[in-house]
This record gives sequence, structure tokens and C-alpha cells, in this order.
Amino acid sequence: MDYYANMEALTDDNKNVFVKILRFGPLTKKKIIEYTHMKLTTLNRSIQVLIHAKLIVEIGEQASTGGRKPALFDVNPMAYYLVGIDISRTYSKVIITNLKREILFDKEFEMKHDMTPYKTVECIKKLYLRGLRSLGLKKESILGGGLGTIGPLDPREGIIHKPNNFYAKGWTNVPIKNMLEKALGINMVIDNGANTAVYGEYVSRSLIEYKNIVYVNCGIGIRTGVMAGGKIISTIHNSNDAFGHMVVNFDGEPCYCGQYGCVECYASILAIEKKYRSYLKLGRETNIKKPISQITYGDIIRAGDHGEELAQDVLASAARILGIGLVNYVTLVNPEKIILSGPMMNLSDIFYHMVITYIEKSVLKDGHSIVFVRGGAYKDNAIALGAAHMFLRDKLQ
Repeated sequence: MDYYANMEALTDDNKNVFVKILRFGPLTKKKIIEYTHMKLTTLNRSIQVLIHAKLIVEIGEQASTGGRKPALFDVNPMAYYLVGIDISRTYSKVIITNLKREILFDKEFEMKHDMTPYKTVECIKKLYLRGLRSLGLKKESILGGGLGTIGPLDPREGIIHKPNNFYAKGWTNVPIKNMLEKALGINMVIDNGANTAVYGEYVSRSLIEYKNIVYVNCGIGIRTGVMAGGKIISTIHNSNDAFGHMVVNFDGEPCYCGQYGCVECYASILAIEKKYRSYLKLGRETNIKKPISQITYGDIIRAGDHGEELAQDVLASAARILGIGLVNYVTLVNPEKIILSGPMMNLSDIFYHMVITYIEKSVLKDGHSIVFVRGGAYKDNAIALGAAHMFLRDKLQ
């Protein structure tokens, strides 16, 4: 079966029906007509095309309120599959998902100092082939794939330009899309990881009623993605760290971007580690039994959880700065929902709850409310899952 050709052959009506079932299904014909405003005859033709292409299936009948029970149609979870890849500074991940956004395979590896672009792609290929074998899938069943990664980058050309803080060298002007397509033998789309993550959360069932979403990933850097009116808002150079370089103190810490006092100078993993170590060099006491140079953010988080005053002070200070930045950001974009993710948010209760406290104190007034989600629907898989389904989105436009 030529899966890719089946997708390419769909008409606009076919795509419209499939998109509605994909997002809101399972649906009856009556409900599909409410969403699409199609005539029944047009809808019937589209349903037959989609069933023949194995994109949708009839899954049973809806409970009747009188009369004949209406048939329910849903996305076929067993014909088409997508690959999602997340290349971040500290890890890279490969997932395989069906069209219902169910993750069937999920493996990752650490991005050590020897993980050049070439070696990273080779490791991704090994995981991809391993995933196919473990699921009993043929390469022909993979519709395509998506990559979410570090900016700045050119999504159209598929090039990572000049990212900061990769451990390995060689990550400047990397034609990563072309490298992955050759290695995996599939078509790919590429976007920055915060954009793919916010899209992944947007298409999840848990956020189905929201169209204005902010996704914040707090790790080595501060990465943000924004959905407004159901559309991704991209920066000029498609960089996902624009918020991280919002200036909160003109006379503050120097940043590698050339400015002073950026949010990232205070609230990123690297900034938190630097601040903690600086206090130790001044004579502050710690419960961590390690040389100062070897103390990591994980050590600091655990120390804070166990009541160490220094660790709690450093985490609270970082959370305050991030909260100040987010207050301004939230005021500008006016989201309905904020997803707070990444290692700092997921691992540190102190950090997460203090960030929310600062936002609530400053923004949530006059009846305006924001729903906060820790980690999101797909948590550590959001970047890869969103990237995979961006490929499907592009095929259906």
C-alpha cells in the first residue's frame, strides 16, 4: 500500500472531514456536518474515500436517543505511523506514534561531549530501526516524521544555524533535515522544539477547548512556544529562546547574547548552578558532599527538598526572576493556559510553585484566570510528539 500517495490524493473535502475526526473524534455524521457544514452526499463520499484509504474506521454506534443508532467514525490507529525526534542539548529522543497520538515507542540517549551531528543522526537511526523491529512495522508504513530542536534555525531549508550550549562541537549550520531524511529514508519537517511542544499540547485531548497556550521549558536554556488563536507564533529567526533573552535588569548579569540581565542569566540550569557555586566559594555551607565544580542542578534541587536553606534561597531567587519575566510575557500574549515544563519545573516543587505564585500575584486579577499545567499532557515527549504531528498537519493543509 502506498500510504504517502493516499494522503497526497485527498481532496479538500476529504481533508476537512479527516481533520475534524482527528481532532474531535469519534464522531457521528451529524456531528461532522455540524463541524464542516457539508451536505450529507458530500460527506458520504469523503467518508468512503477515507475508509478506503484506511485513514478512518467505523468503530461502532452511538447510544440512541430514539430511532436508529448513528455510526461512529474515528481515526484508524493501525495503518499509518509517524516518527517524532527531539534533539536537545542534554538528550535526544525518538518516538513512533500512530495517528491517534498514542506513543508506541519511546527511547532516548544522552548528548555527551562526543555527540556531533553525524554521531547524533547515527544514534537516531539505530533507535528508529529498533522501534520498527519492536513494533513489527515495515518502513513503508511510516508516513513521515518531524524534528523539534534547538534554534535559531531555518525550518524551510532544515538547517540549525548557531545554537548555544551544545556539549559537542560542530553544531553550526547543520543541514539536519537532509541528514535525517537520508538516514531514515522518510520525509521530515523541522521546527524549534518549543513550537513543536506547544503544538503537541494543542492537539492533545486535554487541551481541546484551548486556542491560546504558552509553553515554557526551563532547562539549560529558557524555551517558549506560543499558540494564539490556534496558530503558532514564530519569532523572526525562529529561535525558541526569545523570552529567555527578555531583559529584566539593565545593570544585571552579562549574557552570551550580548545583553545584560536576561531572564536566562538567572533562571536557567546553568545560571542556578553558577549562583549556588558562587555562594559556596564565599563560605556558605552546603549539605552536598561533592567538590564545588561537580555540583549539578539535580543536587541543588534535592538539597532544597531536604530543607537546605542555601538551595532553597537560590531556587526561590531564580523562580522570582522567571516569574517577573512571565508576568510581562503573559500580559502581552494573554493565554488561557500555561504549560510549565522542562527539568527545573518537573523536578523542583519549590521552583514550580514559586513561579506560579508570582504570576498569580501580579496577573490574575479582575476575573482573568489562567490554567497552569505542570509538565503538560505529553510531558517529556511533547517536543517529539508535536514534531511528528506537525508533519501530518502539513500534509492536511
